[in-house]
Amino acid sequence: MPMSLYYTKMSPPARSVLLLIQELGLTGIQLKEVDVQGGGTRTEEFLKMNPEHTVPTLDDNGFYLWESRAILTYLVDAYRPGHDLYPNIPREKAQINRVLHHELSAFHPKTLGQMGAIYRRETSVVTDEMKAKINEAYTNLELFLVRNDWFAGENVTVADLCLLPTISTMVHVGFDLSKHPRLAAWYENCKVLKGYEEDQAVSQQIGQLFKELVTEGM
Repeated sequence: MPMSLYYTKMSPPARSVLLLIQELGLTGIQLKEVDVQGGGTRTEEFLKMNPEHTVPTLDDNGFYLWESRAILTYLVDAYRPGHDLYPNIPREKAQINRVLHHELSAFHPKTLGQMGAIYRRETSVVTDEMKAKINEAYTNLELFLVRNDWFAGENVTVADLCLLPTISTMVHVGFDLSKHPRLAAWYENCKVLKGYEEDQAVSQQIGQLFKELVTEGM
């Protein structure tokens, strides 16, 4: 049986996995877009795979895996072991993992995490506190680029693929990178990625929806 990836394009973490699939040239993966809002992740079938009912979710012949960062590293280790995107070198892996953990624990919560209230229609106001957290997140993330052009060294890795969909979404939502020159340069460099244009198109859609929901603060 082929692998299946359950996803929605509106999910930046899911888009990071789509970027990886293209970069690795993986074929034979069934891409199954899920209607999250319509309850597609809460069916009996889906909950058997992933009781947390989240996307992306990977089904590799009965091996079920969710959490995008785990999927990114698994796909490289399982199907392209030693690939430059996640090399089999402990110190290089450690640097990549450091970025992945930072993205999960700090960057994502301070950026898209707090924007969730807008999409859930809980508020239509982008507060000064929200903006301050986003600026802090950008500033802290930029420190990873002090010595290198990419987030975990001199080459593209899964760390960059993990971050691009979130950052591109934030840019199209309206939080630009002009005050963060290293981040801006990195974002420009990402144009070499095979799925860059597709990711931009989805980010633009999300940005337009966001702007329609916001009544104050932007």
